[in-house]
Amino acid sequence: MNRWDERYSQKGYAYGTEPNQFLVEQVNALNLAAPLNILSLGEGEGRNAVYLATQGHHVHAVDGSAVGLEKAKKLAEQHHVSLVTQVADLTHFSIEQPCDGVVMIFCHLPSTVRHAIHQKIMEALVPGGVLIYQAYSTRQLNYQTGGPREVDLLVNLNELEESFSDMRVLHACMHDKEIYEGKYHTGLASVTEFVARKSFE
Repeated sequence: MNRWDERYSQKGYAYGTEPNQFLVEQVNALNLAAPLNILSLGEGEGRNAVYLATQGHHVHAVDGSAVGLEKAKKLAEQHHVSLVTQVADLTHFSIEQPCDGVVMIFCHLPSTVRHAIHQKIMEALVPGGVLIYQAYSTRQLNYQTGGPREVDLLVNLNELEESFSDMRVLHACMHDKEIYEGKYHTGLASVTEFVARKSFE
């Protein structure tokens, strides 16, 4: 059993069942016209994918934990929506279908894997497609409120600006904010937030 299967095997939902606040804010700000095909990477137990599905979108939820995605299916059933789920190691993951939107919320990967995924996202997004991305920054090492303790797994804004330099940036910042999501995200944290739209050209 991998670390994430072990975490998600615990009673309840590790990060709660409510969607990520930043994701909700950005979906509302973007006024995304449903139904869109949205890919959620590192989805875990389904809280964000289920939220997107309740907004009328077609959601493809990908995660390395089969245990997490089984809980995602149950959460979707409780909300009377459906998800496409896929257990996959993002190190070798290929995005097979064009996407209207891609969501990465606290999906922390080694930098080499992350850079490859960023390129795959760029290629998969349709013209006008949007990326919504939130991660802990390297400054999160100063806090004990969640996230990886390895600097290589943390994401700073300059990396995202470089990876997605061909996209039109709609929101970009690195700042401290209070985050309370289940028992693993608890308190003041340093986060990187990035939203961008692929050119229509």
